[in-house]
Amino acid sequence: MDARDRFILESCVGGFRPLKPLTKQIPSGSLYRRAKRLVALGWLRRENDLYQTSEAGLRQLAEAQAGRRFDVLEKIYPALALVPTPVHRALAELIFAAVVARQHETRSDRHPFFVAYGGTLHWKTSLGIFVCQALRLDPALHIVDCGAETGKSLTVRRSGSGEPAFKRELLDAPFVVLDEFLTADTAVRATLGIVLSGRLVMPFENEQLRVCPVPLLTLNPREKPTLEQQIGLSPPQIRRAVLANLDAVVMPDLAVIGQNALDAASADAPLQLAAPAVDCRAFHERIVELTRAIVPAEAHNRIDVEIVANLATGMTAFIPDPSDAIAQVAYNLGILAETMRWTRPGWIEAVAGFSVTAGKKPARPESPSAMPTSALATMEPDTRIVPKTPQQKTFSLAVPDLVREKRFVPNVELTDATLVRLVWFAHETGQDADGAINLLFDFYMHWRGEDKTIETIEGALALAQELDLAKVEAQTLHDYLADRKALAEHNCSFSDLPEALRVLELLAELPGEWDWARATAAMNAVAEVMRQGVTVDEIGQFIARHRRLEALGFNETAETLAVALSEAGAVGDQRYAVLCHLVEEAKAVVDRAEIEATSRKLRADVAKLEATKAQLERTLAACEQRREALRNEIYAAQGQLAEIEAERFVKAGDLAVLGALRAFLLRKTATAEPFFEELRRLDRWRKMGGAPDDVVGDVHVKQLAEKLYTFLQQLIQEGGGKS
Repeated sequence: MDARDRFILESCVGGFRPLKPLTKQIPSGSLYRRAKRLVALGWLRRENDLYQTSEAGLRQLAEAQAGRRFDVLEKIYPALALVPTPVHRALAELIFAAVVARQHETRSDRHPFFVAYGGTLHWKTSLGIFVCQALRLDPALHIVDCGAETGKSLTVRRSGSGEPAFKRELLDAPFVVLDEFLTADTAVRATLGIVLSGRLVMPFENEQLRVCPVPLLTLNPREKPTLEQQIGLSPPQIRRAVLANLDAVVMPDLAVIGQNALDAASADAPLQLAAPAVDCRAFHERIVELTRAIVPAEAHNRIDVEIVANLATGMTAFIPDPSDAIAQVAYNLGILAETMRWTRPGWIEAVAGFSVTAGKKPARPESPSAMPTSALATMEPDTRIVPKTPQQKTFSLAVPDLVREKRFVPNVELTDATLVRLVWFAHETGQDADGAINLLFDFYMHWRGEDKTIETIEGALALAQELDLAKVEAQTLHDYLADRKALAEHNCSFSDLPEALRVLELLAELPGEWDWARATAAMNAVAEVMRQGVTVDEIGQFIARHRRLEALGFNETAETLAVALSEAGAVGDQRYAVLCHLVEEAKAVVDRAEIEATSRKLRADVAKLEATKAQLERTLAACEQRREALRNEIYAAQGQLAEIEAERFVKAGDLAVLGALRAFLLRKTATAEPFFEELRRLDRWRKMGGAPDDVVGDVHVKQLAEKLYTFLQQLIQEGGGKS
């Protein structure tokens, strides 16, 4: 930042200013070119033709005044200079410091995690990709979609025998992005507590689990009234986190420049993570003082100073000097705290002048408007330029009482400029000079008869000059005067409007919809409370006590009990003794009634069990009878089966013999032929009238029997030998 840029920023501190007065020191063309560049850098804010130094510009002035730069890491890792906004750069630098602290185990706990929340297209996931590329990590593995995770998939899963079956490699990585944190289900959210604890070693199912990565949570906040509800984190978790509300950041055109930092990080060499040079816990008191110079008292419980000290220790890996390292961390935390509205005015001055020197508190240089401007000595035409006193931001709309200078003989000499204007007016109206003057005079006399008309016109012209306007609409003046009259009817003026707007903002914070009737009732209630001398603390105590009684179901009974005790004369210590006695008696009654009720219930249960037992016994008897019948049937079936088996055995033998006979007959037809021949002789004898028992028949029968025995013996010998 050169002397002219500094002069412009100093001249626009404290309110919106026109740049035209600065043309006396800086040529007009150069002035507006520089102003345009400062607006593009975010160091100036512009509204119409007015300019004001922004918070970023105030930071630049404070750096120039203190001689301390906060872009050291951009020189170590140049891709940081291309990150779209200072807020994203601050997040990246603090993440690098946190990675150093975890990897080199600066301490066992108080390690932060980071939360970047805001709407879409706010460079949240891109920030995670940028850090992954700086550390040479694969974004595909280290950016986790929380909505796609289940159960304990982010940590350790066990087999049915209890042995570890799976451990996520992310637990050993230096960095992880938990993308879309609010889409994680309850089981995954519970598991993530291990990663967000801030401790290096966590107990996990009777074992110890080492947690290495620095987590970055990205999320789109919910539309809820409290920060905890918006981002889904508890107050203790918020205290362990470093937060950035990206909705409060003016985003550049990311379609144009959003990819530049990622391309540069991919092309650059990886960031080297050396060991910390200093343990900044030795400067704990100075860090506490500096943190409280940045953050107001109401936000102290949101920031853990031990985390600030741990980040400062990690930052010494890049900036070895502890004063500069602590100031760098505080500077980045202040930028992020601004997005949360957690900063004091002028905090940058305390950071810029910080030193760890014992007994020296953070310096607070003079305001930028009072900074010395020796650097402006080279500017022309002045050797030294002192910025003008800041102008008021407001202006008066009151119509002044103009006092005209009374002269008996006015000066009638006209300047050349007035003559030129008169000639132009005469030409515009088609008059000569005399006619033009008479026309103006007639117009003046016409309006002169109206009360305060000329003064009103002069006031309008003065207002137009003050606002740098070519004209003031009549309706605008009419509205202003009507509004002023309406305010006067209530004994108010325009100066009361800021306070009224503050009241409206307070009313807008009321839960639910509100109207003037409800607002009036609320203010009347506040007035009554103030008349009764009730303090805010008493109101809080009363509400807490009332809700406690209501939760116990005792809100109406308490008053009745107090009245009864007072009427019975139980006051002071007696009241406590009576209450103790009543409690003991009531407890005995309640216990007895409870025991009786339990006894009745148990008797009913016993009766039901007895009936069930009888039913089961009957069912069992029927089952025994059926079993006995089935046993008898089995015995009978087994006897029948034995008989069938015996018969089958006999018939199987017969079949075997018959089969052998058949086979023998088929093969031994010649052997059986004598037997059949003898049968034919006996048959012929019978046909001739002979008888089997006569002499001839008896011979044939004996021969037949002998041949039959011979045939059968042979048959049995051959058939049996083969069977």
